Amino acid sequence: MPHPWDRRHPARSEAASRRRILVENPLSKLTKRDAFPFTGDQPPLPPSGHRTIPSPDDVIAFFRTHERVSWNLTEILDIHWSEIDIEAMTAADAYVAESAMLVESNSPDYVANLIAFFKEDQDVCDFIMMWAIEEWKHYYALRDYIAKVRTALAAREAACTTNLEDTERLKEIEASVRRALDQEVADIREASSENWGIPMHYTAPQVVANTTIQEFITADFYRNHARHTKEPVLARIETLLAKDETRHEMFYEERIGKCLEHDPDVMPMVIEALKEFGMPGAYLLDDYDARRAAMEHAAFPTLADKTGAFVRLFAKMERVVGRENAMRVFTEGNYLSDGHEDPSKKKMRPEMITRLITRKLA
Repeated sequence: MPHPWDRRHPARSEAASRRRILVENPLSKLTKRDAFPFTGDQPPLPPSGHRTIPSPDDVIAFFRTHERVSWNLTEILDIHWSEIDIEAMTAADAYVAESAMLVESNSPDYVANLIAFFKEDQDVCDFIMMWAIEEWKHYYALRDYIAKVRTALAAREAACTTNLEDTERLKEIEASVRRALDQEVADIREASSENWGIPMHYTAPQVVANTTIQEFITADFYRNHARHTKEPVLARIETLLAKDETRHEMFYEERIGKCLEHDPDVMPMVIEALKEFGMPGAYLLDDYDARRAAMEHAAFPTLADKTGAFVRLFAKMERVVGRENAMRVFTEGNYLSDGHEDPSKKKMRPEMITRLITRKLA
């Protein structure tokens, strides 16, 4: 009878895949995005041009909800690595959790950029301070989870027991794992400082509109991957994260709605910015295309899941800019190439979008 961690055994092979994915994905530097195909002709704006519509009541309402539903990070950190069901975890789960953690790790740069951009908008800056602590919790919960998964895998491979000598070895393993994570996060933050930033020629409504969509996509990913993973600790963490991200995107949607209500003439500029929307990971991870594909497949494994995800995204876009404009964003923009100009990626056709939406509704 083979040992459960023998290389020929399926369980051993799956565990090896999980471990390989988690430790053998070095990061390299990217090329800074300097092309904005739809907004590149806009002149840079001074900070005074980066204001939204004042609304202290919205910020207080978010704060009240923040205090009422905030979850306890300490409870997550106190979960022992032995409580993670390694046998239920797939290589895709490990890859997806690590990818999400790396993108979330850049929260300090996101916050710094947003504060700098909106520094003359007191209400938005007040919201960003609350948003920042929630995003930091997301990063730290995922980082801690990845460290525990790596430790659990290393402990299984080393056949550690509960004796004193093995306990000391496990402490060394966990310390080594966390040092490696420190370096990976440092690489991401360095890449961010070189490659990512809010375009200073964007108007406030353009930034808010793009952030609304970014938070919506993130929430939908976490919510759906939590439904599909069989590893209960990861599902618990992602469910908590999804609820936070949903509140974030709802706040931003409210802001862009008030901006457009106050000045409908900014709608064309918002549409142009949404056409070149891309998730931040595209500027932080050199293997982002592979990671994005893996994350999409893990959270939306079937055609019905993928169709449902697009229908929800289109409905969100429609709420923000209206159906006709939403159609323009997806048919004229670079949605399929994360905001970049990519001749190899086809544009979405209006009839295809209509067919997807009507089939789902039916």
